[in-house]
Amino acid sequence: MSTISDNSKETVIEATTVSSLWKSLMELNRQVKQMIQLMSIESGISYSSVCLIFKLEHVPSLKMNDIAGFLSITVGAATSLVDKLESQGWIERIRSLEDRRIINVRLTEQGIRQLTEIREQFTARGEHIFTAIPQEQLANMERELGKINSIMNHYNQI
Repeated sequence: MSTISDNSKETVIEATTVSSLWKSLMELNRQVKQMIQLMSIESGISYSSVCLIFKLEHVPSLKMNDIAGFLSITVGAATSLVDKLESQGWIERIRSLEDRRIINVRLTEQGIRQLTEIREQFTARGEHIFTAIPQEQLANMERELGKINSIMNHYNQI
């Protein structure tokens, strides 16, 4: 048994439950990654490219080091990835005004259009996948996954 302390609350969790949750999360991660890979092939771009443009949807720009860290690749590989997406017109490099050595990357208008197309593909697949689950259960699942994500994000920052 594991004991988890959340502020003043303590929860006791069976080891088999923890093991089962990890197994389910890892399998879900594998399935999501596989879906992104299939969609990236359909879009004619790499898995890493899809992940990067999804990330750039939520932040104004990223530095090359941040891209490398986010994708768990080297800075050289991140530079090659950015080169390819830049040549396709999906992203652009912007020099920092504060420090000319720093280059930020952001989506272009064309990149935003491509992102919208890929997002529509995701939505269509999601509708197909989640149709079998009642709306209330989906809302609960979203809430609980949000909690897990928040806890893991906090845990990974330590």
